[in-house]
Amino acid sequence: MALPAGSRLGPYEILAPLGAGGMGEVYRARDTRLDRTVAIKVLPEHVAANPEARQRFEREARAVSSLNHPHICVLHDIGQQDGVDFLVMEYLEGETLGARLAKGPLPVPQALRYGIEIADALAQAHRQGVFHRDLKPGNIMLTRAGAQTIAKLLDFGLAKRARTGSGAADEPTVSADLTGRGTLLGTVPYMAPEQLQGREADARTDIFAFGVVLYEMVAGRRPFTGETVANLIAAILEHEPPPLPGSCPVALDRVVKRCLAKDPEERCQSAWDLKAELEWVAEGASAQVTPAPGWTLRRLVPWLATALFAALAAILAVLHFRAVPPVGRTVRFLVSPPERGRNFDFPAISPDGERLALLGLEPDKRTRLWVRSLDAVTAEPLADGVERGRPYWSPDSRSIAFSAGGKLLKVDVRGGPPQTICDAPPANLPGGAWSRDGVILFHTGFPGHAVLYRVAAAGGEATPATTLDVSRQEVGHYWPQFLADGRRFLYFVRSTRPENTGIYVGALDSKESRRLLSTDHDAAYAGSPSGPSHLLFVQGTTLMARTFDAQQLILAGQPFPVAEQVFLPPGQLQGRAAFTVSGNGVLAYGTASGTATTELVWLGRQGQRLGTVGEPDDYSVPALSPDEKKLVVSRMNPQSRTRDLWLFDLVRGTSSRFTFDPTDKIEPVWSPDGSRVAFTDRRKGPADIYRKAATGAGEAELLRESGVAKELMDWSPDGRLILFGERGAYWALPLEGDHKPIGPLPIGSSSAISPNGRWVAYQSNESGRVEVYVQSFPPSGGKWQVSAAEGFEPQWRRDGKELFYIARNKLMVAEVQTDSLVFRAGTPQPLFDVRLVAGRRNRYQVAANGQRFLVNLPLETALPAPITVVVNWTAGLKR
Repeated sequence: MALPAGSRLGPYEILAPLGAGGMGEVYRARDTRLDRTVAIKVLPEHVAANPEARQRFEREARAVSSLNHPHICVLHDIGQQDGVDFLVMEYLEGETLGARLAKGPLPVPQALRYGIEIADALAQAHRQGVFHRDLKPGNIMLTRAGAQTIAKLLDFGLAKRARTGSGAADEPTVSADLTGRGTLLGTVPYMAPEQLQGREADARTDIFAFGVVLYEMVAGRRPFTGETVANLIAAILEHEPPPLPGSCPVALDRVVKRCLAKDPEERCQSAWDLKAELEWVAEGASAQVTPAPGWTLRRLVPWLATALFAALAAILAVLHFRAVPPVGRTVRFLVSPPERGRNFDFPAISPDGERLALLGLEPDKRTRLWVRSLDAVTAEPLADGVERGRPYWSPDSRSIAFSAGGKLLKVDVRGGPPQTICDAPPANLPGGAWSRDGVILFHTGFPGHAVLYRVAAAGGEATPATTLDVSRQEVGHYWPQFLADGRRFLYFVRSTRPENTGIYVGALDSKESRRLLSTDHDAAYAGSPSGPSHLLFVQGTTLMARTFDAQQLILAGQPFPVAEQVFLPPGQLQGRAAFTVSGNGVLAYGTASGTATTELVWLGRQGQRLGTVGEPDDYSVPALSPDEKKLVVSRMNPQSRTRDLWLFDLVRGTSSRFTFDPTDKIEPVWSPDGSRVAFTDRRKGPADIYRKAATGAGEAELLRESGVAKELMDWSPDGRLILFGERGAYWALPLEGDHKPIGPLPIGSSSAISPNGRWVAYQSNESGRVEVYVQSFPPSGGKWQVSAAEGFEPQWRRDGKELFYIARNKLMVAEVQTDSLVFRAGTPQPLFDVRLVAGRRNRYQVAANGQRFLVNLPLETALPAPITVVVNWTAGLKR
């Protein structure tokens, strides 16, 4: 049934229909909250009744949500209302490529530009493990972007994820029910031979379809035709395409024919390579003309040139330019993490551009420092137990400084044990800089009082180098970086007033500072001995560069893009961004994967899998409702790289978005009657405490704002108090009256109040090792240690007769007595081994009877994204 103008789907007001197809109706609508025009795709009633059709619709949402690229249509939101499923997408004005081709072929330069843009979009999708499988002119929109028309890829309704095991593909090529018995999924003129034969589709399948589209753009006709579908399929399987018109470059003809090879092994093996070939054609081969069929010298020249260039690039990639990089050519390659399951989001390139330092987060929450020489094929471990942040190099590229165990240390990359430089109190994501004069700057402390300290690299006592400016409402100084003179430095300042947040310039011999650049993330100084220096910084997820006079401290010219999809770790105030640059022109950056990394799994008391909740995604801090009928969980938004809360109905098997503001919402806690959810939200900067009706209706109510980050832990059984942490202390927040906190309380992190309200369990490292303790509640003396040799994240069984916790990758349980005046605990026993994701609380939830557990498990097939390395990143940049 068509939606009339003026009707509403959540906050979206329908304006007019845009089109309809077998899998969806599309409407132009207005987002009443942000007052912007959007496109809404609705699953029609006659299709919604088909379970497979609903799966396709949900698959499109999952596929597009993992992609964030300038040439892919953006997915803003998903929802369901009154049985209507809908996607909210970017509204694009223009025409489809199919409509444009109905008017005739495109000029070759324009076709090449669109082809490069589409190939770039496919490369991004394939990198996230998403294959389109229905690439055609009708799924490509030509829309205005400033003064230029660009191509955007649409409609991932047939998209498929890369297979996750050694078995068959995730989705079949032939559907027996969706649109009719034995109907092929796709559009036949653009389908690859392996699709038509029912074999597995992968990235090369999209490359075949791309070849058909590119051929059609320049020739004005398709490469394969037939009077019937059977004839058309036979042509695709057996015939070679006719040559492109003689006005087309010979190199373009070669690229197209390579895309249309019958055997996937003979095609371009990646969209990234395809894009590079098209860029080469666009830059220099456009003057060549397609000859008559046959191997003439003129036809062989581009083949030989391409082969020679490929061989040279391969040799250089192996050597990775240990010597001085060749002038005038930019070369890119990927550096893969050394092993599966680690998270390498903070590369640090050495000053000489020869090595990468990487911090790898292990599943058991240990962090290891790795170093990889760019002329090696593997990384080597250098130190364990490192605090997660960003390591930093000595000016001679021989040593690395890092924080661990309350100390600032350095280690020689050639070997040997780490050496202590000074005491360094634990910091949230520590980082620093090492000057040519042997001075180290590093930040320490937590949001609200994080400042820079200085110390001699040879060792000594650290002293403050900066102080928070109260007049600017500063809450933290982070990520220092020395300029060439070794005296002045850049650093990132976070303020509760956005206009004061940005990159500042300070000096070792002065307390004065001034803002250089407004940004929400750190910046990198790229000095150059022979050319102009630059300042690199992030806008959105795009890495930008701007000419920078380091003597006069002046930014000149307009910023220009350097790289897309730079990884910005979510849920942090320190402004960290995953990129690094050396003075001799080597750039390295991590990319936003956006792929599923965890799954919510029900495990039995012996660790057996009992079922799952929802699809794999990037989840954190799940919280079961008191009646166990609902689950609220923090979920990554791939576009904004922030976390929203989602509500799962465990009875109906449905899910809906619970919060909508584009800021991080984490650490949900249910009220004891299940009517409300409290959570932390960074909408004002540091994490503040809010609560909202569990129905999702109404606005969230602010409960606690203090200018520093808070850790939300538990809601008392009588509904009167919420436990939270702030500035390293722990408090009880009354929910009636003026909300003035009670405390500080002599407890620790991950506190959980017993079901009868008499006791509080928590984790603390007061003994030098993290253990689980229990005290009376409110604390009034008396304390019992429950764990024996390590303990994290205590949780109670609903009747208070068992206490669970995590120790050394095992779920432990201890029988307890909570009804008397004295607390008693039995000897802890292991239940089963469990590999949990990194996080500080709610990595598991206990069912009321203690017989099953909802666990947030790392997805075994999730791989960390590789690091992109760019040599001579300034060569050929268009400013």
